[in-house]
Amino acid sequence: MREKIAMGFHATVDFELTWDTGRFIQLVSEYKIRDSELHTDISPNSERNMVIIALAHMKQGSGAEFTPDTNELCLRFARHFSHQQTLGGTATRAAIAISKLGYGSELSVCCFNRYVREGLPENVHYFSNIGEGTEEVYPHVIFTYPAGVRIQVNDINFVTPRENRIMFSNDEESKAMEVSGKFLPRMSSAQVFLLGCFSEVLDFDILKERMKATRELLEKRNSDTLLVFEDGCYIQKDFRIYVHKVLKQCRLDMLSMNEDELQEYVGRRFDILNVQLVLEALKQCQEGVGVPLLIVHTSKWAVAYGDNSEKARQGLYTGICLSALRFSYGDCYGADELWNISSMAANCEGEAFCHEIRKLAGSRVCALPTKDLSGVKNPAVVGLGDCFAGGLVLGLTENILKN
Repeated sequence: MREKIAMGFHATVDFELTWDTGRFIQLVSEYKIRDSELHTDISPNSERNMVIIALAHMKQGSGAEFTPDTNELCLRFARHFSHQQTLGGTATRAAIAISKLGYGSELSVCCFNRYVREGLPENVHYFSNIGEGTEEVYPHVIFTYPAGVRIQVNDINFVTPRENRIMFSNDEESKAMEVSGKFLPRMSSAQVFLLGCFSEVLDFDILKERMKATRELLEKRNSDTLLVFEDGCYIQKDFRIYVHKVLKQCRLDMLSMNEDELQEYVGRRFDILNVQLVLEALKQCQEGVGVPLLIVHTSKWAVAYGDNSEKARQGLYTGICLSALRFSYGDCYGADELWNISSMAANCEGEAFCHEIRKLAGSRVCALPTKDLSGVKNPAVVGLGDCFAGGLVLGLTENILKN
């Protein structure tokens, strides 16, 4: 029996670092880092620079992904902290998220080893694009930081405005991102195909080959299978435009991204509660890509912008709830916790924003506030976008929650 949801192609072994204020401040002190050095656009070619990158993003409360020069740099950075080993990649984590609620999926993966084989739930029916795979591990080191932490060392003195994460990886399998047309039979019953981004592919010749294979696979899908693409921040910025161009030719139905990815696309940062600025960015991105529906998910709201935006309402709401589940419970949740989350009140700022943007954009926008999670004491900030993506595609196929 085939599943209603198919996903591909990213799978990773993640090292989720445990936040340790004292250890991190000690690192900053040892490297004698000064406030004037805090820039987000420096090269992660040394452990010192990786600490600077983390600091700079912490100061502005943002998240990002970087590729250090070697896998060894990632391993060395991780050794400074205790960590939990999990499975990541948008498609993989989204598949795991919905599996916890009893929903299966067909998953095509570009990374395969014993950790992937042993870590995937039974109702995630995986297909390896690289055959038997390898036992070498290229970890995605995920440095998370909480909100409200004061970093005071050397001449640096700031408080983190919000929780977020920085990811470091030099993953040969992700950079190769193998795609196999043999996955096509697994997609035969899929109502939705969730595609993760190609942000870690650094060689344009490889990217062209992978996008060619992706296009050949997706063009053969059933005509009524929705294609949803969860975007990312690309190391090679112009690659993102190329990927959008190819996917548009594959009948891309929905393009989904978070606020950082939207701001990177339009080339400017803005207040996500400023309705006029957000609407301008939504319009610029949706028309620039030429996708029927643009989905943007943030900590305060989730929006579908474009034609027939209301058809995404249930997907938006389920995505909001699954992301809130991950934030509140980490990996320890099921159906009972989902009902608890769905009954929670919305955050007030998000409600006000959604009310105003509906007045301005009318039927071009479907806007929903996120849940009020201010009372969560130990939030998990890794994989929130992946869980949103899983909830989005689940909501597009199953009406499991009332909004």
